[in-house]
Amino acid sequence: MKAKFLVPLLSLSIIGGAAFFSNTSTIHATEDPQGAAKLVVQEFFDAMSEEKFAEATELVVDLRYPSKEKQIAKYEHYNSVSDFESMKIVDASLKDEANVVVTFEGNVSGIDSKNEIYVKEIDEEWKLILGDDDPATIAALNAPEFTTQAMVDYYSFTGFNYGRAHYTINSFSTLGNAVNLIGWQYAGTQYHADVTYQVAQDSFLGWKTLGKSEPVYGNYSSAAGDRFSISLTGVPAGSDYHIRIVNWAPVPVDGAGNVYTN
Repeated sequence: MKAKFLVPLLSLSIIGGAAFFSNTSTIHATEDPQGAAKLVVQEFFDAMSEEKFAEATELVVDLRYPSKEKQIAKYEHYNSVSDFESMKIVDASLKDEANVVVTFEGNVSGIDSKNEIYVKEIDEEWKLILGDDDPATIAALNAPEFTTQAMVDYYSFTGFNYGRAHYTINSFSTLGNAVNLIGWQYAGTQYHADVTYQVAQDSFLGWKTLGKSEPVYGNYSSAAGDRFSISLTGVPAGSDYHIRIVNWAPVPVDGAGNVYTN
């Protein structure tokens, strides 16, 4: 197991800005919502497998990316780690007249699994609803460059408030063994820090958490003998992993650490 202390990144911050998407699509409303939803999902899979990424982005609502250029670049990356030709639609269930859940099987981010996609009718056109528009998600996925380096990640955060999930910016890979963290966290002299750490994977569908979240209670300093050490298990071999950090203390918490993989 190798360790590498990287130059600290800026604290995770909220990135504003709206996403812009075209309202054009070849899939229009019909009297068969399930059929229309399955059709647009299949068209998306086909566009991705044929590397028609601009066309693929026209079939979705995805507020993770504030620019079309960034969205297309990320979809190109998603195509490199998922096998869209393998994806097979197996079911579609109607939630209401304008919302359908499509179930499919296939290789998503290197893992064969069954997944769901929410499809919504918007202005008489059916669109896949991917990801989320949480400011923490936007901050994590819109760094100037995204990487999938396999050794380690360094993270730091300042002023994380109660109950909000945040994600480390740099992604990392693992061969399937435990992901280990050594770090510090501090909530002030009158309170104890209370933070959970978990591995989350960035896929074209959105965040997917893996393994159990590991709680760390108490204040720890950056001194070599006072840092905490935890092991996050249940993470299969793969890439595009981040650490999901949630503060459960009633006051803001600061912290930093290193992520060790194999």
